Amino acid sequence: MITFHSISGNSSAVEHDLAKVGVASSNLVSRSIFLLLFMLSFLNSNDSFFIKNSYCTDNLQKITSSLFTKNKKNEFFILNLPKNIVNFRVSSLKIISKFKQNDINITDLSNGIVVFKKCKIPINLKVIKNMLAEKFKEKFKSIEIKSIELHPISIVNSKLSTYKIQRLDIQPNNLRRSHGTFGVWLAKGKTTKQIYLKYNIDASLLVLKANYNLRNGKILQNSDYMKEKIKFRKIPFEILQDNPDNKYIVRGYIRKNAILSMRYFRIKKDVLKGSYIKAILKDENLVLEVDAHVLKDANIGDITLIKTDAGKVFKAKILSFKIAIIME
Repeated sequence: MITFHSISGNSSAVEHDLAKVGVASSNLVSRSIFLLLFMLSFLNSNDSFFIKNSYCTDNLQKITSSLFTKNKKNEFFILNLPKNIVNFRVSSLKIISKFKQNDINITDLSNGIVVFKKCKIPINLKVIKNMLAEKFKEKFKSIEIKSIELHPISIVNSKLSTYKIQRLDIQPNNLRRSHGTFGVWLAKGKTTKQIYLKYNIDASLLVLKANYNLRNGKILQNSDYMKEKIKFRKIPFEILQDNPDNKYIVRGYIRKNAILSMRYFRIKKDVLKGSYIKAILKDENLVLEVDAHVLKDANIGDITLIKTDAGKVFKAKILSFKIAIIME
């Protein structure tokens, strides 16, 4: 068995020592590349033994060495799995010690913890993945989904294979994350069951990012932001997904490169505070028209406050972008 050990140290010092015996630095690079390729070919060979982060063990109650080495002739016992635990975690050191007892070296590629999973779900996973993908697409128009992984949270009874999938229940907050949990409702006649699954989604998303710092009161225009595709991990609430030109006003302060979401904005109304309009006052057969300015933002059809150039304040209904009718 070949074993590998990490080599640390000052590369320039190594080159210096090699130079003393007439070895050029170019030869050092060539040998390093050769050694790297040799190590990779070893790790990829069928004879190499290594420990991964996780294993699917649906039909196993006992873990033996053949799970890691694929050698069933000389296999030996590693550990027993609990019956009612979906994800059983164990230290990789426990596995390594069993191999050492049998004079076999094994490379640990895990993070120190190995998970043995019950991966099988006795219902149509393809249908569930499609339903879950639709939930994300309804939330984010530009999302591009590469793959979805599903794992049960608890043991799923094999009898549920005769049930039909009714619907999915997922919290809105989970639709902003690349991993989380959701419920699946199953039905058979009048009987319904619910199971819970974990999901991991590999996807990308087109977002809008601020081109520079945006200050309070700024009306958002197309030059203020850029479109960028990002890895879907954790997305802010209510991100802007359309072209928001002249529709939104900055509320507070937005830093450069921040993902734009509605928490940074208020929706621009038809008539803004301070805008000048013609205010009409009707009194029987008399119609007066005066210049005034709007004291509060308002949409067409809203009743708001206006102030005339003479300094009088009235309630008025906004009829258009330039005209209002005084209500008193």
